[in-house]
Amino acid sequence: MATVSKKIVIKAPVDKVFTFVVNPENWTRYVTSLTDIKELSSPAPSVDTTFRWEYRMMGMKFHGKGRITENIKNKRFGLKMEGSFPITETYTFAKVDSGTELSIEVEYEVPGRIMSVVANKGLVEKMNKKESEAVLSKIKMFCEEA
Repeated sequence: MATVSKKIVIKAPVDKVFTFVVNPENWTRYVTSLTDIKELSSPAPSVDTTFRWEYRMMGMKFHGKGRITENIKNKRFGLKMEGSFPITETYTFAKVDSGTELSIEVEYEVPGRIMSVVANKGLVEKMNKKESEAVLSKIKMFCEEA
């Protein structure tokens, strides 16, 4: 598995950022390649809540099942997505003077279908780093809105 780690400071209280990130209705708003979340086993995002997901990368659709692995209010939130594109995401929230420091760590496997198209692991890693930066930037944008 490969890992990408990024962080950003958001000028908003930890509670606001945490509430935005853990809400399943927002996941497709800030994860660019995540196109659908459905069949949530619980309306509240709690540990062991399951869901179905659809992810689009390089014009290909990937499907699978996911599960919330961590939900420690205002501290940590984790997801594990299994299927054709295995991903584990962990969000860590910390209060700083100017608001919230949000860190993301993404562990992923590159599926054979993607590798057969791009034939370049470095390109896939670069795309995933850019995706992680975009995720943090979108969360910042939404949470800093008035």
